[in-house]
Amino acid sequence: MLNFWTLLLALTLLVETGQSQSYKSIPTVLNLAKGRRAYQSSIYPHKIVGSADKAVDGFYAGDFHQGSCTHTNAEKNPWWLVDLDSEYAIAAVLVKNRGDCCGERLLGAEVRVGNTIVDHGKSNALCGIVTDVTLGSVSSFNCNWLRGRYVSIHLPRHGSMTLCEVDVYGAVAEEMR
Repeated sequence: MLNFWTLLLALTLLVETGQSQSYKSIPTVLNLAKGRRAYQSSIYPHKIVGSADKAVDGFYAGDFHQGSCTHTNAEKNPWWLVDLDSEYAIAAVLVKNRGDCCGERLLGAEVRVGNTIVDHGKSNALCGIVTDVTLGSVSSFNCNWLRGRYVSIHLPRHGSMTLCEVDVYGAVAEEMR
């Protein structure tokens, strides 16, 4: 069933961008972030550790107390980053917000894609900005096949940031030529 939804996502993105005629075949679109190395600006000191890897563990619970969400300290410009290990063409990024409280913390968070980790990817191309901060919401961003090794999320203000899952859908960059 998951393969059906992945194929549907790929077709939708190709049609939305009007680029379907330029490809010889439909690329294989995968969640590239699951299980990858992730980093964040800080870890909130709590008995439940809100480390960066919690956003790519494949567990979609939106309750921080179930142990599957990241959590930074309250700080200036908190960030989160996943290393995909090589460059990919990124079709979409999905960001799962916390569902038990504090959904507004993600308001204005910037999703970026690119190949540099300078300033934790803050200068990479902008894919989207979180505007839906409803508890438990999933924000989806069409990245229009931006190329990059790193996907990062930056909160451009003082605050703490919690992510309950981040999916990065894309294809091997060579498939997109």
